Amino acid sequence: MKRAALLGASLVLALPALASAGGGSCESKEGDAWFTAADLRYLARSAQIEEQHVHWRRSVSLGLPFDGRLLSGVQLPPHGIFFATWDPALKRSPNRAWRRWGTDRLVKIVLDVVDAYALAHPRAPEVLIGDLSRPHGGHFGREYGGLGHVSHQNGLDVDVYYPRRDRVLRPPRAARQIDRPLAQDLLDRFVRASAERIFVGPHTGLRGPSRIVFALAHHDNHMHVRIRRENRGQILGRSERGRTIRALELGFPGPRRILVVGCIHGNEQAGIAVVRRLEAAAPPRSDLWVVPNLNPDGAAANTRQNARGVDLNRNFPSAWRPIGARWDPQYSGPRPWSERESRFAKRLIVRLRPQITIWFHQPQALVRAWGQSIPAARRYARLAGAPFRAIHWLAGSAPNWQNHRFPGTASFVVELPPGPLPSGAAARYARAILRLAN
Repeated sequence: MKRAALLGASLVLALPALASAGGGSCESKEGDAWFTAADLRYLARSAQIEEQHVHWRRSVSLGLPFDGRLLSGVQLPPHGIFFATWDPALKRSPNRAWRRWGTDRLVKIVLDVVDAYALAHPRAPEVLIGDLSRPHGGHFGREYGGLGHVSHQNGLDVDVYYPRRDRVLRPPRAARQIDRPLAQDLLDRFVRASAERIFVGPHTGLRGPSRIVFALAHHDNHMHVRIRRENRGQILGRSERGRTIRALELGFPGPRRILVVGCIHGNEQAGIAVVRRLEAAAPPRSDLWVVPNLNPDGAAANTRQNARGVDLNRNFPSAWRPIGARWDPQYSGPRPWSERESRFAKRLIVRLRPQITIWFHQPQALVRAWGQSIPAARRYARLAGAPFRAIHWLAGSAPNWQNHRFPGTASFVVELPPGPLPSGAAARYARAILRLAN
């Protein structure tokens, strides 16, 4: 949602109270601040003005916060209606232009939080923002002034100074100068706005979820906010019954790609739990793509086949031959690529050309591969603690097609045990994928 729209929505919510007050003070109260119609109009208008001073474009965060780069970054303005920037090296405001770059999502989150905070505390001083990343990310150490940064390298980090009790717009010199209620509210807003990590000083007394908020030295005058990387997803298409089939990019764009398909047979759904574990894990260094479910119609009906009665894993062209009739367990369809779901997989694989593809099945509880895929499959089996067997590819199967179409790559099958996959087992199979990716 646009920031101006966000504040506009807040204004709409306040209008009934404003009307009952004759256009004077709003009858609702946030903290110790009473809102007036003029306050809310000013807030909404300011968001529109700030939008005009940001050159928005789609950004890409590469690598890790402590070893990364930034492509097509967005520059935070030097100041706004509700915020100012601070240069920690020169100890002055505003911060220099080359220290204020982040992903489009980071800049938007910062401005959204600032606006919402200002709406809640219209009498509070502006929020003081410090360093983000350099224009193209990369190293941001001591040679760039001050203490430097170990992280701040891929456009996902920003330093936000705690508000001071004396309302002076400078970083606090000591924890006792912090306005803790305002600082806690600011921290809470970043937690709700997709923060992955927030580092606070050990003497600040600020608290938050233990998986997100951590005490760290040299942070008694500012919080270091790191937002979550946005999973770059796309819709491959819709199944025969109109269900969405999605692919998600969980890792970092690069030449080494790994693809994981959680489910292709609708009654073999345990691999979806492994994919969910991957989505929740820290992203690997490789370009990891996942398709949670290539056969949502079969999964909904708990059938091996898709909605047209075709075994999708017999619908690929390598060694394809007519097998069975509609709704037979291995019915191969009237011809190769006859099913939209298999064509979606084809388009994705041809575009990505993954070095490794893992197809999850059930219920044999082993890893199986043939030919050029055996080395990678053996290694995965060892990492996952599963047995390995060299088994020739089945006619019309996806790995059969990939191994013939893309020499030098690996595509293999991971057969999970029957039934729902226990949480510990899902984590083990996911960790093996991440170790393979790294």
